[in-house]
Amino acid sequence: MEILFELQGFLIGLIGWAASVLMIQNSERLTVNDKRAMAVCMWVFWMMPGIGTLALQGVLTMSTAALYVGITTLALGALVLLGAVGPRTRP
Repeated sequence: MEILFELQGFLIGLIGWAASVLMIQNSERLTVNDKRAMAVCMWVFWMMPGIGTLALQGVLTMSTAALYVGITTLALGALVLLGAVGPRTRP
């Protein structure tokens, strides 16, 4: 049960990111590329405090928390870029 207490800040960040992405995806005024870029930016916005709570509780050091945010942001950005590349068809 103690692990759930330590992860509650991270889970709130994850739920907040998912809710933000749902709102972004339902926006009609944004282009597809803008929606993808905003989803990655929202990840950073929500995960800094989410993973920061783990550093505050002593589960992670600050440098490790910053590294996790950076690595997960790069991985998410790579997945978004790979998803943006459509299959090539011959004319």
